[in-house]
Amino acid sequence: MSDSGEAKTSEEESLLAEQETETREGEMTKNLKKRGLDVDKDEGSKNESSRLEKLEKKVKKATSRKLETDFEPREENDALPLACSICKKPFLDPVVTKCNHYFCDKCALKHQTENDNCFVCNEPTLGVFDTAVKIKERIDEEREKARAMVKEVRAMLEKASTMADDARGISEKAVKMVEEIETMVEKVAAMATKAAETATMAADMVQEAEETMETAKANMAKAFAVMKTVMWNV
Repeated sequence: MSDSGEAKTSEEESLLAEQETETREGEMTKNLKKRGLDVDKDEGSKNESSRLEKLEKKVKKATSRKLETDFEPREENDALPLACSICKKPFLDPVVTKCNHYFCDKCALKHQTENDNCFVCNEPTLGVFDTAVKIKERIDEEREKARAMVKEVRAMLEKASTMADDARGISEKAVKMVEEIETMVEKVAAMATKAAETATMAADMVQEAEETMETAKANMAKAFAVMKTVMWNV
């Protein structure tokens, strides 16, 4: 028997919960089908059968659990339990009886002191408990799967962290560009204000020039009038 006592993994707990759920679902389904067999074969049997089918669907819906995993199921290993039938916990030093039932080593020995028969099927065990090699292999496989999932999640987190850093860099650049644009807008606004002031000044100068021109024309007319008078007298 093995002396290993490695810590339970979250993957093992998930698989255990799935197994217990499927067991409860199977028991409830069997009970429902048994009830269906006891119903008299009369006109009401069809309604009862329909009702049982609806109940079965409700049971499956109520007890189903979605386990998120990217690994393909293996039918051969799925038949092997991951929990002791006595303590209901993940195996510690798993052993197997001649009737192919699996227990923790300590649980099996403790039960043997109280009852010579198998805890599950009540068949004589003869005190023979062999190391459950297949169970150990499956536990190792599940642990490897868990490690692979942890590694994959870690890689995803690192990638997400890198993407977040890149996003922060882009955000900082965008903020800097906005600040530059705002500065340019302020400069353009200042230039527009100065241009408006210059245009106003130019308009005032044009008006003053026009007034000066009109004054000059009037003075010129007076000068011509004086010149004509002087020339006439000569």
